[in-house]
Amino acid sequence: MAADKIYIPTFIADNDFNPSNVLPRFFFYNGLKEVQPYRFVQTFDDTLNSANIRTQTEIPYFDHYNTGSSAEGNPAADSDSLLFFNETPAYGTTPTQTLFSQYWAKYISLLYDPRTRLINCSANIPLADYFKMELNDVVEFRSNYYHLRAINDYDLVTGQCKLQLLGPIIQDTLDEYFASKV
Repeated sequence: MAADKIYIPTFIADNDFNPSNVLPRFFFYNGLKEVQPYRFVQTFDDTLNSANIRTQTEIPYFDHYNTGSSAEGNPAADSDSLLFFNETPAYGTTPTQTLFSQYWAKYISLLYDPRTRLINCSANIPLADYFKMELNDVVEFRSNYYHLRAINDYDLVTGQCKLQLLGPIIQDTLDEYFASKV
């Protein structure tokens, strides 16, 4: 692997180059990256003798992307991304998938698709079923399948409640849902 220049991401807050106060972030650890040799003082005292100076040729490489199938250890088109929308990586190529395209695009397209709609209805759900139900469960209503969005005003005695359903669900999404339940 050829030695690259050191890349240390910085987060600048303003035009005076003051550092920004960043919140905790998640990164992939992609192993050690070979870089041009650099030196640093190994101890915290003020002496700069040669015994305290150390030369490094590798740095730990953390990135928003994992290395995917790349043999060089750089992000590739098939890399996983921790970003909602991808930005250009320091090394390698920008992945084609983002968190949005991988996890949210289908949901957003269903949410705004003219063939889907939000339905408010009443139901009678037994208490045992009520405790098992979770948001986004697939439920059948009038011979169609819908995503459960809310259960409101549940009466513990009678089981009467108001439901919000999103759908009907498009067939390819439904096939994936039932395949994961097998």
